[in-house]
Parts: sequence; C-alpha cells; structure tokens
Amino acid sequence: MNKRGSIEISFGMIFSIIIIIAIIGVAVYAITTFMDFGNSASIGLFYNDFQETVDDIWSSATTNKIVSFSLPNSIEFVCFGSIANGINSLRYETQLKELRRSSSGFQQQTNNIFLYPSVKAKDLAFNKINRIDLTSIENGFDCFEAKSGKVIIRLSKGEFQSLVKVEHE
Repeated sequence: MNKRGSIEISFGMIFSIIIIIAIIGVAVYAITTFMDFGNSASIGLFYNDFQETVDDIWSSATTNKIVSFSLPNSIEFVCFGSIANGINSLRYETQLKELRRSSSGFQQQTNNIFLYPSVKAKDLAFNKINRIDLTSIENGFDCFEAKSGKVIIRLSKGEFQSLVKVEHE
C-alpha cells in the first residue's frame, strides 16, 4: 500500500508562494530606495538652506543669530573646517579620522562642511559653503551635534567683517 504525506502542495501553490515572496522583496527594496532618496533630498535641502542663510547674513551689515536646520536623524554631527592631515582635533578626533578615511584628497582640500557619519550621508557627506570664515575655529575643525534631526548653529557677522562666522550657540 502506498502511503502519502498528509500535506500535498500542488505546483500552483508553490509557484504562488514564490511569487508572493518575490513581490514582498521588491516592495522592501523599493521602500528602502525611496527612503534613501528622501535622506539625500533632506541633505541637499540642508546645504541649500544653509548657503542661503549665510548669503543673507553676508549681505547684511551686522547680524548675530542662532539658526536651526533640519537633517535626517541618521546624521549625528555637522562639522566645519578642514580635514587635511595637518589638522588635529582632540574633542572630535573620532569624527575627524572617519571623515578623512571616507574622503578623497580632493574632498579634503576643497570642502569646508562635513556630515558625520559620512556613511549615512553617502556622496553628500562633503560640501563647500561660500562666504564663511573658519579661521576662528579652534584647531581648524569643529562639530555641531545634530539632535533629533536638528542642528543649531550661531552665525554672525560684524560691520567690518567680510565673511560670516560659524559659532556654537
């Protein structure tokens, strides 16, 4: 006597399960891609808003204001200055080393604003903001902590200054 298992699954049922798994996989991939796109757009808007704010302050006679900018929650620090090898920062040594490791020599020389961790910001971790004065930054490198997707920075310009200073609040 031939005995069969108590569960028989037809080819159609197996094929349907494979199709469902494939659809779920594609949906997960699409969602993560759109979320990455959203983070990239948010970083791009941050750079744009920051440059516009600096330009507004630069064109005014005297300004001293605290501004808040939105970032993705995955960004922990916004850093200013230089990440060239001659610069050392005891306070932000971890951030400086990671930014140096993930950047090219070109990015180290031409950019003055950096997002940490750079892995989360991907290709947008390094940028150049015009009309800012970074000579007042201690040791040539300083970071501002981003809390809950917000970073708060003081921007100031005196009457006889030609560039906008970036300071802690």
